[in-house]
Amino acid sequence: VGHLVGGGDCLVVMPTGAGKSLCYQVPAVVRGGLAVVVSPLIALMKDQVDALVDKGIRATFLNSSLSRAAYQERMQGLEQGQFELLYVAPERFTPHFLRFLSQRDVRTLAIDEAHCLSQWGHDFRPDYLRLGRVREALGSPPTAAMTATATPEAQRDIVQTLGIGQGKVFIRGFDRENLINEVVQVSSKGHKDALLPDLVHPGPALVYCATRKNVERATKALRQVGVRAGMYHAGLDGDDRTRVQDDFMTGRI
Repeated sequence: VGHLVGGGDCLVVMPTGAGKSLCYQVPAVVRGGLAVVVSPLIALMKDQVDALVDKGIRATFLNSSLSRAAYQERMQGLEQGQFELLYVAPERFTPHFLRFLSQRDVRTLAIDEAHCLSQWGHDFRPDYLRLGRVREALGSPPTAAMTATATPEAQRDIVQTLGIGQGKVFIRGFDRENLINEVVQVSSKGHKDALLPDLVHPGPALVYCATRKNVERATKALRQVGVRAGMYHAGLDGDDRTRVQDDFMTGRI
């Protein structure tokens, strides 16, 4: 935190849940101006912005879940300097949007899930490769690249692509002793559906599926036995996704 507050660049490798977000959120508020946070997940953006707003921090996000009117309202707010933190997806950096941002007082840049910009990473996303140019266009502000998992090869890719090779690297590992991996063998989809209620009890629980169809199937199987389950996938419109996420966070599902 002190390193970034002082204007230094850094790569931070810390376990999920260990406080990586605070490493750029605190400096963002201390340094003033606008902090731009690149995040690849709509749900994660909303979760973090909701938490920040609850604490009185002027944060917002821009992504495809917003209506045109809501998007324009937030753009106007940015133009008027109303926000301290802005969360955006890497795909958002069109030439027009980048010109707009370059005219704002951007003092901090944070790249969440930074392993996405490495072809050695487990979740490579080509749009992340442009972030080095994005950083330059924003005047090369102090930059923090955050990830919970990055091999030495991925770490080299991250600092080279972003142009932060002179920055510090902080590695706290990625092991989480509170997590257990377990494999359960099943004989059929029906058998898997039958096991689901016990696996998610007592909740809250997340069930990850590879396809939308499987999300719908798992949700149906849980609802049939009285589990208050909701589903979230890219086929839902923005309002439905927001409602489901809020219901999960407040315990209604």
